[in-house]
Amino acid sequence: MGDVFRARRISINAAVAPWATFGEGCIVRDFALIGRLPSTHSSLARQPSVTHSLTIGKCVDIGPHAIIYAGAQIGDDCLIGDAASIREGVIIGSRCVVGRHVTLNYDVVLEDEVRIQDGTHITGGCRIGRGTFIGVGVVTANDARREIVDFEFVGANPPTIGERCLIGSGACILPGVRIGNDAIIGAGALVTKDVPNGATVLGQPARLRPGWDVPLTGAWGDPIVVRALQDAQG
Repeated sequence: MGDVFRARRISINAAVAPWATFGEGCIVRDFALIGRLPSTHSSLARQPSVTHSLTIGKCVDIGPHAIIYAGAQIGDDCLIGDAASIREGVIIGSRCVVGRHVTLNYDVVLEDEVRIQDGTHITGGCRIGRGTFIGVGVVTANDARREIVDFEFVGANPPTIGERCLIGSGACILPGVRIGNDAIIGAGALVTKDVPNGATVLGQPARLRPGWDVPLTGAWGDPIVVRALQDAQG
């Protein structure tokens, strides 16, 4: 273990589980917790799977106080910010940035070159396509049910975000929403329904920006929405 710590520059103040494996050139900074097992406390509606494994690729830089759970996989050349939390089942591609205080909940998938800025929460099961940029303080959700008292986990309904998207700071993306490739979500937008490829949506609730001249599909094809957009375009 001593040779591993020297070769990978792992701080003596970091806690590293014996099942964690690192590629060459990794840095683990002070007070990071690597390989934590998820809680199976009886109060939890969803009981997580417990896997004694953790794979971290080459040249990954893990900031102070970051927590990476057992069962995660991180690709090469990633930057994990201070106090980030990466839960079990998360898969992170290569050349990704996970900012400070970002939370990636269980079974999240980040494809290559995804960049997530500080304080964002990515809900369990969410998948984010290659090259997408997500701003500061973005919130995603995966459960719209109202059974608060007798809550029972029956599965999640996470949003899906396509490739090369731009998600503005402070946006909120609700359960089940699908955001197409190359879409732009304005800062502070409340996204309640699917966003087509290449579209720009703004506001609360988020609406297509006037002048977006592509045939509308899904919820955006609603006659009321189409009529409002036509009026806005003159």
